[in-house]
Amino acid sequence: MSENLEETNFDYIVLGTGLIESILAGSLARAGKKILHLDSQQSYGGNWRVFGFRELVQWFVDMKKVMGESLIEGDLSVDYERNYASNFRNVELNLFAKNVSEEDTTTEDLCAKISDTDKDLFKSFFKDSSKATVEMKLFTELLKTSRSYNLDSTPKLLGSRDSMVETLITSGVGRYLEFKSVDDIYIYEQASNTLEKVPSSKEDVFTNKSISLVEKRKLMKFFTFAMDYDETDALLEGTENMTFVDLLQERFKITGKLGEAIIYAIAMVDDKALAKNGLQNTQKFVQSMGRFGKGAYLCPLYGGGSEIAQAFCRVCAVYGGIYILDQSLMKYTVDNETKEINGIVTKDGQEYKSGKIISGIDYLNSSWTPQDKDFGTWISRAMLVTYSPLASANIEAFTADGLSYSVFPPGSEAGNSDGPIYGIHQSQESMACPKGQYVTYLWSTSQKSDVLKKAAKLLLSKTTDETQIECVFNCFYEQRVHSTKGEGWALPKTIIPCSDPDASLNFQSASEEAEKIFRQCEPEAEFMPAGEQDPEEDY
Repeated sequence: MSENLEETNFDYIVLGTGLIESILAGSLARAGKKILHLDSQQSYGGNWRVFGFRELVQWFVDMKKVMGESLIEGDLSVDYERNYASNFRNVELNLFAKNVSEEDTTTEDLCAKISDTDKDLFKSFFKDSSKATVEMKLFTELLKTSRSYNLDSTPKLLGSRDSMVETLITSGVGRYLEFKSVDDIYIYEQASNTLEKVPSSKEDVFTNKSISLVEKRKLMKFFTFAMDYDETDALLEGTENMTFVDLLQERFKITGKLGEAIIYAIAMVDDKALAKNGLQNTQKFVQSMGRFGKGAYLCPLYGGGSEIAQAFCRVCAVYGGIYILDQSLMKYTVDNETKEINGIVTKDGQEYKSGKIISGIDYLNSSWTPQDKDFGTWISRAMLVTYSPLASANIEAFTADGLSYSVFPPGSEAGNSDGPIYGIHQSQESMACPKGQYVTYLWSTSQKSDVLKKAAKLLLSKTTDETQIECVFNCFYEQRVHSTKGEGWALPKTIIPCSDPDASLNFQSASEEAEKIFRQCEPEAEFMPAGEQDPEEDY
């Protein structure tokens, strides 16, 4: 239970420490506004959370519980815990103890080596703990190294030319963060049943052995055009209603797997995208290449959105923002005269007032959100922790500590006929896991069943010596995405909602939404101006 604050009136109350909410908290505090930032969870990130192994198990156990009776619904009540839990379904966490010795031990011996809190977690995870197993031994060993894992529940990469990067640089927020360049891209090749490297830099175009000299020339011609093309260029005449696929085929003679690589791995669009959209995305990619490293993307260390969110929270705290974590919200309050929402009450009875409340969707009263039972879309996600990198036998340039992302185009052996599967590959280099282990994140909006399990099986099936790659553990789940766009909202005037993390590879939509809300709230203020001094001196 938190202590009562002397100050109870604020310019803004921000509910939830997701990325958009945290950017707003930091930017509004930087603009001189008095901020209260509250989160019902013990850690930062909200739906952008990063897990150690212990936290992942606790989250899994919580998500598998049958939720108790809901609060008695009132006009202004909030049931954050239930709202949050409803965002996940089909959650699995599997341990693989092939590398663990099978020496005889008892559950009592294993539990004797862990804390009382971990004993409860052990018993919750292993419902039948009467007989010790190698999985139990692995479980206790993983608990010891829990802090070596930073497992991202919504993995993304930062485009080197994204507006978020410019904000991090000019405002000084970037000094709180560490990044590594993502130099390699792979695409699943149907014929060879492997991942093949996609040229992601000018250097790659010349050294890549999987494409012919003729294709290299076509690719360089296209990259050169995309770098600084003009919409009045003769090559684009009559392409207003042309798809990106047709543009590549008709104007640049690019087809086959090279075309797939450009569409899905570089432009990040689908086969129905207009030529204009595909070109714009390609231009951004090409202009991003080589800015901070060979590739076009950066990987935040220690986790993506959650780590960036914490950096903005730190700015908020430096400029006077007040933080309360692990504090459940009970209800909203109403101004007797204006009849508008003017504050919140927490479950321990503390009351705070504000003329404007910025909120993650899980903190809203259910009557304010669209009442469609299918409100939101679903993303299938997976985390695979392995003892070897998930690389193909024919990727000569692959390095064990390299960071990369990959794409399974629609129609792959994974069964994803209705959309691509994206993957991010990390290692100790990104602080995702201990040395000697590797993390692969997979996600897709495909509605086909078990596509991620099939994709994982394909990735695990081959190594350089044709042996099976061994997993340490994996986690599969589906996550609901609520967007503030669309119809059916019944929000009070003083409530400003923030969208959940979407299925895109980068942070652009979150960054744009945060800046848009800031300008709506404070149209006369500058969004995250250059810092007047190094905040480290006062923090």
